[in-house]
Amino acid sequence: MSKKIISPKDDEKDYNGKLYFATYDENKYPRDTIRNGPNDSLSLFVNKWYSKHLNSLKEVSLFDKKNENLKIIRYTNLGTWSNPFVYKMELQNDQTILTYSQSDGLGGYQTGKIIKEYTEKMSVEKWNNLFSKANDINFWNMETHGSNIILDGEEWILEILIDGKYHLVTRNSPENNNDQEFAELCKLLTN
Repeated sequence: MSKKIISPKDDEKDYNGKLYFATYDENKYPRDTIRNGPNDSLSLFVNKWYSKHLNSLKEVSLFDKKNENLKIIRYTNLGTWSNPFVYKMELQNDQTILTYSQSDGLGGYQTGKIIKEYTEKMSVEKWNNLFSKANDINFWNMETHGSNIILDGEEWILEILIDGKYHLVTRNSPENNNDQEFAELCKLLTN
């Protein structure tokens, strides 16, 4: 039995597609870590990393949709050695639609092709529970960038866009880094 050896692609540098997040000016912030910068924006490196996976999952950017009357909550998971996936819940005309997509890529490395996807209607109550939990944990005032990093961990990326108000929070392996409330909020989308 032969084992396939997976080597990291250097495609963050080569990704020239649409960026899904605002990018901050890295010259204005210390370079000691990738976890710096103002809220609701990412370094160019992280933005390319996250964007290439969202692109391969056929998602759209949300941060540039603030002028549209949208109600969307999206949780993206990029585990270093696991398949990237995204859950997106959208409230449309009193209907709640949940979509899920997963690729065969590796979240810490290369993108892949979609291997699983589905869409289903959910109760408005589920939307209300998510929104209530976001308010309970003060999501709108959480810093975008967490300070904890676990090598070979998982990037948990949560975006909420509601009637022009957008916020992005990203955490590395929050269940292992004392970010339980944030992890619980993300998991509400998956249950």
